[in-house]
Amino acid sequence: MKRYLLLFLLLLAGLLFAQQNLTINGLNEAQLIYRDAKDSLGFYFKDSFSFQMGYRNFAFGMKFVAELPKYQNDQSQLVHHLHAQNLGVGWKELFVAYEKDAWMLRGGTMYETFGSGLVFRSYEDLEFDHDHRLDGFHFKYDDAFRLKAIYGANASPQNGNALDLAYGLDFEYPLWFMKLGIAGVGYRNLTPLNDYSRTDIYSGRLGINLANLNINTEYATRDLDYPASPTFESVSGSALYVTADYSIGPLMLGTAIKDYDQFHFRQQDVPLANYHGETLSDTQASALDERGWQGWANVGLGNTSFDLNYAEAWNKDKSKRMNDAYAAVQYTIGDLNGEASWSHVEKKGSDLDHLNQEIHYWQREITPALSFDFPAFGTPLGVIAQYKLVDKENLNAEGSAYELKSHYEPRLQLDLALGGHSISLAAESKWTDFDSILTSRYWAGAELRLALSNESDILIFGGREAGGKVCRNGMCRYVAPFSGLRIELATRF
Repeated sequence: MKRYLLLFLLLLAGLLFAQQNLTINGLNEAQLIYRDAKDSLGFYFKDSFSFQMGYRNFAFGMKFVAELPKYQNDQSQLVHHLHAQNLGVGWKELFVAYEKDAWMLRGGTMYETFGSGLVFRSYEDLEFDHDHRLDGFHFKYDDAFRLKAIYGANASPQNGNALDLAYGLDFEYPLWFMKLGIAGVGYRNLTPLNDYSRTDIYSGRLGINLANLNINTEYATRDLDYPASPTFESVSGSALYVTADYSIGPLMLGTAIKDYDQFHFRQQDVPLANYHGETLSDTQASALDERGWQGWANVGLGNTSFDLNYAEAWNKDKSKRMNDAYAAVQYTIGDLNGEASWSHVEKKGSDLDHLNQEIHYWQREITPALSFDFPAFGTPLGVIAQYKLVDKENLNAEGSAYELKSHYEPRLQLDLALGGHSISLAAESKWTDFDSILTSRYWAGAELRLALSNESDILIFGGREAGGKVCRNGMCRYVAPFSGLRIELATRF
């Protein structure tokens, strides 16, 4: 089927090439990685070449991806030896679309979200190598009201040669100062017994937009059953997510409430209602059993602004709890910008081990940080310093007692911009206590970004980074832990 679709798209591309007023743009991204790990294959290479063509109301796009072999961001999936499944070349992303006025029709790989993403989202997370995109048909109308319809499939986690199915409809209607929305989504997922489960989801949304007040509410229900496997139990769940914000002068206040019960599935992007995007527990999927609230405030007074954010979460029987806090003050005077921040994430609770015995856990991360950016000899210069404290309490290796282990993770970073080029230097370490400052190991990392032309730039990183949220030269992203050399070349046309 995919081969015939490819032939059709190539034929369409040929017809478009023969037309005038044709627009073409594309991107080639090449990546060479050397991973410095004993249980790693070592070198990895990936190249993706994508292009889009447009003629009047038609659009067509393709992406060719070569992974030789595929690089796994997940540290538990390091490649020990080269296997056939690690190598891949082929067309991974194809689409053809027609759009005129308020109408849009698309066939192929799609990106779409219903509401907040709680009931449906088709997306790709490049940082953590999660691909939840559907291939299928996508319809959209956006004028007096908004209507979306999707029908597609993607590879099943149970069997890469089989497909999971998704289909749904989303309707939103503006009414005075409100927006009313309803959605229905169905999923058919492959089970370990090689048959399909059935999931039906229905949701309703209400949005209120006044001069200084915005309120958004979404409620959904989920029913999962196994028509061909009566040995599995049916599951019913629900989800409630509410956000509100109010502004008065320089002050903005906001809050969020979540109540999730048995509402976890693959094709969604769950709002976590906390500043750092933390899950309730590291051992439990989001939206499975989770309740909580969040509050935030922001105020700007002249050259100074303040941010406060606090959230709590727990499960139904309160055997798991989490709190998340963030506070920051930003100050600007002339060309000098400074920020002092404080982050706090704490999780505690209990789980059942493989013997069905209850074990307790407690963990906490506290991160104070300072950052400044200012011009030095006409060149923008940024300095970031942070000092993370990590506490964890778990059973010892013998399982006879609980042990508290603590360590510190200091990090110092220097960012420098030179025209269209930039360089970032960082040093970090891990201390068990202050007495180990001189005996601890220190790691360095350097990232160099060069603008080769208006269409091409190259990024080179060498060293080690612990992972998490990393900000360099004003750009922040979440990265997986890494040690080695990474070279990325991007060319646009």
